[in-house]
Amino acid sequence: MDDDNEQVVEGTGWIDMPGFGRINPRRDNFEGGRQFFTAMTDNGEFAKATGDSITGGPETFRYEPDLPFLLADRSGRCFEVTISFLVGGRYAVKYRPGDWPGGATGGW
Repeated sequence: MDDDNEQVVEGTGWIDMPGFGRINPRRDNFEGGRQFFTAMTDNGEFAKATGDSITGGPETFRYEPDLPFLLADRSGRCFEVTISFLVGGRYAVKYRPGDWPGGATGGW
């Protein structure tokens, strides 16, 4: 990620991402641990997501920690996002402006 445009937010549960919305990263203990996230835009819609390191959707996705993926809203705002584990069950969410593949986020 380009450190000049990168923002970092930390927390548990729903974590605010100023300029986009909020994200809820979490994990379970099934099969050694799976990581999930749900993301909402500022207007209360589920965010669209894509990337080599995520699966699932359209509302909740599985992700791999420390690997980037893209989130977008209906208006075309797109961010490259990386979720990392912190001590005590907290998460760090790093994000910066990104480019959706093909230049458009498409319909919901």
